[in-house]
Amino acid sequence: MRILKIAAVTAVAMMSVPAVAFADDFEALCTAADKSEPTVKSCKCASDKLAGADRTAAIDAMKAVNTAMAAGKAEEAAAATQKHGKGLEIMMTAQATCM
Repeated sequence: MRILKIAAVTAVAMMSVPAVAFADDFEALCTAADKSEPTVKSCKCASDKLAGADRTAAIDAMKAVNTAMAAGKAEEAAAATQKHGKGLEIMMTAQATCM
């Protein structure tokens, strides 16, 4: 019985570690361009609201936007809409609910 409890605790710990790292990635991407207190709070709140496929789409969109900003040029509008439009929409909706 004791071994079963230890196995259960270990399994829960192993599942939660990637989730914590995933949250850190999300917030780091979200605050890449602006580290002001309101942005940090908004990104933390949005991070708490997103999960699964929505979270993945938002992360992919943020990566594309941050890469384009670092290069000094925006993504082509059609490509951005087709590839990352849904992720950007998800991100903006989550942040809007946090205001």
